[in-house]
Amino acid sequence: MNSEEVRGPSRAWLRQRLGYPLAFIAAAIVIVALLLNSGSELETNSEESVAYAVRAQTIMPKAITLQVHSEGTVQPGARTSLVTQVAGEVIEVAEALKAGGRFAKGDLLLRIDPQDYDNLYARALALLERAEIEAAYYDAERTRLRTLAEKNMVSESQLREIERAAGVATANLADAKVQVKTARLDLVRTEIRAPYEGRVASEQVDIGQFVQRGSVIADLYATNHLEVRLPLANSELEFIDRAIIETGVYLEGNAPEVRLQADYAGERHSWQGKLVRSEGSIDRQSRVVYVVARVDQPVSDRGIDLPVGLFLNAEIVGITLPSAVLIPRSAIRDGGRVLIITSDNQLAFRNINILRYQGEYAVVTTGLSAGERLCVSPLQFVVEGMPVTVVN
Repeated sequence: MNSEEVRGPSRAWLRQRLGYPLAFIAAAIVIVALLLNSGSELETNSEESVAYAVRAQTIMPKAITLQVHSEGTVQPGARTSLVTQVAGEVIEVAEALKAGGRFAKGDLLLRIDPQDYDNLYARALALLERAEIEAAYYDAERTRLRTLAEKNMVSESQLREIERAAGVATANLADAKVQVKTARLDLVRTEIRAPYEGRVASEQVDIGQFVQRGSVIADLYATNHLEVRLPLANSELEFIDRAIIETGVYLEGNAPEVRLQADYAGERHSWQGKLVRSEGSIDRQSRVVYVVARVDQPVSDRGIDLPVGLFLNAEIVGITLPSAVLIPRSAIRDGGRVLIITSDNQLAFRNINILRYQGEYAVVTTGLSAGERLCVSPLQFVVEGMPVTVVN
């Protein structure tokens, strides 16, 4: 082993492992020093706060009429089972007396053979004529015998007998008159006419059929006025006139208007009605109160008759608040607060009292003053006092 191997690594090896890195570090230090000494100073400017552009609504309290929404199904205002009042053979059935048929008040729906009733009426007239003759005879005879009795020319028994006979004749005359009325009424009842304007729900009679007195021949319902049964939650009752809670009915002049809408035959139709009464009791299962709207003009704005069984959306005109504010629902933030734009165009949170929501709007009773500006833009991040610019 020579002396260099004993002394350790060679100088060349040390230069490669240590010299080059040290030289690189020294060069980097020199370059950084030159840059710091020769470069110009950077100018720094503090950035000013940017004002966000927002839309605003000027608060203007005014009288607001509330709307109460519900939905229900159309049902007839009157439904009748058509019953025969005389017996006989059916000899005529109107074309309208079919399921779905339409009829007007007084239209002839069915005719029963009237021959037997014609005969009974003629006989009743004959009996009436006979009774009139007998009553006139005994009345004259009673007058004659009373005159003779004053002269003591007839006995007391004869006078009592004529009085009895005249009384019987008078009673027979009254009975004959009643029989004539009954026979005439039965003859009229051989023609069954519509009690109102309406439609036929179902029918169970045809020509040639013999019907008994009291037979049900058809089921009818009225179309001149229809009804819609509308459920209302207990919390909604405070927004309609209290008369329906206190008395259960509305007077004709005070009945609230009801707008009914539905899609029918590919089009949107609307009908006008009035809220007429409340059923009073609360449904045990749904916990709602049912009120009834009446439609007296069941023709839509597009000329379509309101069909029974149609499902409708109802908008009831409720009470009127003397002073309230209607604001967009989207302007309300978590916690029932809104953003007010101050006089120096900064945002400030405000607590408000929301009476109820009405479609896309909220009805506010307290918390907002006239002339204030409400921020209606949907800002995601808001800081109290954040500057804004109001745009239309």
